[in-house]
Amino acid sequence: MNKKRKIIIIGGSAAGPKAAAKARRIDNDAEVIIFQKDPDLSMASCGYPYYVGGYFDDRNMLLCTPTGVTRDPQFYLNAKDIDAQVNT
Repeated sequence: MNKKRKIIIIGGSAAGPKAAAKARRIDNDAEVIIFQKDPDLSMASCGYPYYVGGYFDDRNMLLCTPTGVTRDPQFYLNAKDIDAQVNT
């Protein structure tokens, strides 16, 4: 009897979700969980200078996909079957 692999990712900024997505591609049956201490996942920190500089005024744009979908726990569950725990 094979046990289902459990992969835990600590940190949900940029590298954490990338690692979780790679883990999902490698093992489609694994249980993949991201633990993030902050409420936001996959924050595009490199965009902060543009936000602060006034190029755009909606901070949520730093949390969205190019198509405008917010990268929140529900997004990761629906899109990649990854359990993302925020504020943890």
